[in-house]
Amino acid sequence: VSAATIIQFVRLVERVRRTIAHEYGLPLKTLLPLQAYSRKYVAGTTQKGGGGGEGDFVILHTDEATHSGYHYSCVLYLSTQGVDFEGGDFVFNDPIPKEEMPDTEENEYELDLMSLEEEIRRTGRKFTPFHPTRGAAVIFSSGWENMHEVEKITSGTRYAVPCFFTTCPVPDAAYEQMHVGKPKTNEDIADDWLHLLLAHREESPVEGVGRVKELLMKWHMMCAPLSEH
Repeated sequence: VSAATIIQFVRLVERVRRTIAHEYGLPLKTLLPLQAYSRKYVAGTTQKGGGGGEGDFVILHTDEATHSGYHYSCVLYLSTQGVDFEGGDFVFNDPIPKEEMPDTEENEYELDLMSLEEEIRRTGRKFTPFHPTRGAAVIFSSGWENMHEVEKITSGTRYAVPCFFTTCPVPDAAYEQMHVGKPKTNEDIADDWLHLLLAHREESPVEGVGRVKELLMKWHMMCAPLSEH
């Protein structure tokens, strides 16, 4: 991966971080990325492995249930529904407010036409779909208040970048265990960019994991001026 691509991806994640902090009224330094990756959804495939694997749908879930450190989420779209793929709505699944509950007889008739699995999924629930377009994003808190899913893609390929952020503070002990702790000068920040992000070198899987963890813990310090540390 080129240095230009790495920097572009970092800029993207940082813009999302700043947007979430602004929209939710959070001090920027209290919000750190925990994970971000590209995701490819391909019609007719079944996901294998982790969240970055291919597949043509995502089951109903909450992000915080996947990882307790996920507190805010974002999905940025790199392709457009109706152009690059069909289907594949991102759908929020919420309880229906009492004042919006459908007529009982009409609702029972609709449920009779569904499978048991679909009946359980839909009973008492309100669906709010989002139709992905390139450059658009959804941002939301990661708890049970925002259950969501991705409907099945019927044709084409859908690309997205899920990002997850945490408000868990980094303990001082974690910085003390690093080879180089918190950056204290602009030169320290530049060194961190080179060592943690841009250095192209051979490393073992363990070394790679350690480097990425240090990068995420130092993220705010690397992306904000010293006066905002």
